[in-house]
Amino acid sequence: MIKLNDIIRYFSLITFIVSFHSLNAQENDGEYDEPPRYSLFRASENYDYLKNDNPYERDWSDPLKFISLNKEKSIYLSLGGQIRTRFEHYSNRFWEENVDQDFYSQRLAFHTDLHLGKNFRVFTELYHGYTSHEREFVENDEIDIHQAFLQLDFKLKSNADLSVLAGRQELAYGSARLVGLREGPNIRRTFDAIRTIFKSGNTNIQAFYSKEVRPTIFAFDNQFALFDGDALNPKLWGLYNQFKIKGFNGMNELYYLGYQNQNSTINDVSGKESRHSIGLRRFGKIGKRFTYNTEAIYQFGKIGNATISAFNLEGNWHYKLINSSWKWNPGLKLEYTSGDRALGDEKLNTFNPLFVNPAYYSLAATITPANLISIHPSISATPLENLKLYVEWGVFWRASENDGLYRPPRFLSRPSNGITERDLGSQFGFQASYELNRHLSFDMDISYFIAGDFQKLSGSGDNIFHIAPTMSYKF
Repeated sequence: MIKLNDIIRYFSLITFIVSFHSLNAQENDGEYDEPPRYSLFRASENYDYLKNDNPYERDWSDPLKFISLNKEKSIYLSLGGQIRTRFEHYSNRFWEENVDQDFYSQRLAFHTDLHLGKNFRVFTELYHGYTSHEREFVENDEIDIHQAFLQLDFKLKSNADLSVLAGRQELAYGSARLVGLREGPNIRRTFDAIRTIFKSGNTNIQAFYSKEVRPTIFAFDNQFALFDGDALNPKLWGLYNQFKIKGFNGMNELYYLGYQNQNSTINDVSGKESRHSIGLRRFGKIGKRFTYNTEAIYQFGKIGNATISAFNLEGNWHYKLINSSWKWNPGLKLEYTSGDRALGDEKLNTFNPLFVNPAYYSLAATITPANLISIHPSISATPLENLKLYVEWGVFWRASENDGLYRPPRFLSRPSNGITERDLGSQFGFQASYELNRHLSFDMDISYFIAGDFQKLSGSGDNIFHIAPTMSYKF
C-alpha cells in the first residue's frame, strides 16, 4: 500500500527535476540581472513589479508569481515553494560515547498569496517534513497548514500604514534572540496569532497575541489553539517597537514579551510559568567597515512557587576589510546568560530563551543560551561572488555552578548535581554557502564540540562531530 509520505517524496523529486530542467533552459538565454532574491520569510515577498513593465529579464517562474484574475490586475495570485534536502551525521551525539547517527531529511513547502485589491490578501502555506530518523523533534509531519492568515492594510495620514494579520503565521523579532524561526529542522516554528503592525518612516510598532503551534506527525492534525482555553500550547504576547533617534547613529528596539507555559521544568523548579521579558537592542553601522549589535534583556515572573529574576547581555561586533579581494570580516560575540544561583530558595534566576532558533549555536543543536557564558571569535569571507565562508570558535562556561546544562529548545540536558566545575568546552564551527542562482543553493554546516570538564564529571564526555550538507531549491 502506497503511503502519503511516499507520494510526497516522489512528487518532490519530480518537481525538482522539472524545475531544474526549466532552470537550465533559462540559463541558455544569456546573462541578465536577476529579479530580487527570495526572502527567508516567503510571506513578505512582493511581486507587484510584474504587474506592468518588468524591470528585470524574465525568469521561468514569473508566470507563477503574478497570475492576474481581473482586467485591472488588482486581483492576482502568486505561487511559490521550496524543496530542501539534507543529510546529517552525528558522532557521539550529546557527548554520549558511540551514539552515532546518520539520517536523511527533507522539507517540501508550497504557498499561495492571493491579493484582493490593494488592501486585502490571503496567504496560505503547506508544509511536509520527513526524516529517516523518526525520533527527531519537529522533523516529521506528513502534511499540514504551516501558515494561513488574512491581512488587511490601512493607509493612514502622514505616510503611515497600519496592517492587521489574523491566523497562523511566522513570527520573528529583532536579532531573533527570543523569538526566531526554527529554520534548522524541517518544520519551522509558527504561531496562531492576531498581530497589528504600524509603520511610519523609521518607526515600526507591532502588538500581538499568539499561541505556538505544536506540529504532530499525521496529515492536517496540527491543532488551531488560539481560542482554545484548554489547549496546552505555550502563549506569547507582546509589544515591539523599532525606531531611530534623530542625531544618533544606528537603530533601536524596545520591547516587552509575555510568555506562559502550563508545565515548565527549569533547574529544580516545576509548575506553571508566567514570564515577562523587557529588552533593549541597539544595532547599526559606523562608517563603511564597523557593524555592531548589542542587546540587554531582563526577565521576571513566576514558575510554580518560585519568583523569576533573570537576564541576558550580548554584544556582537564585526569589522569588514572592504579593500580585500575576499572581503574578510572578523567578528567577536560575547554573551552572558544568567543561571539559577541557589537551589531550594523559591527563586529562579535561569534565563529562558523562549523561542530561540535551535540552531543558534550551529545545526548540531547541542546547547542553548541558558545558564551560559560564551565567547565567539569569528571570521567570514567571500572568495567568489556567490560563495560565502564562515568560521567560528565558541568557548562556553556555566554562568552558575548551581544550575545545569540546557539544550534546545529549553530542556535541562544535565543537572548540576553538586558539580562546581563550570567549563563546558568549546566548539569549532564552519559554514559554506553557495548560491548557484536565486533558485538553487547549497550549504555545508560542520561543527566539532570538544567536551568540557562539566560533561566529563556529569556523565559521558566524548567530543561531538556533526556535518550537514543541504540543498535548497526555491521558486
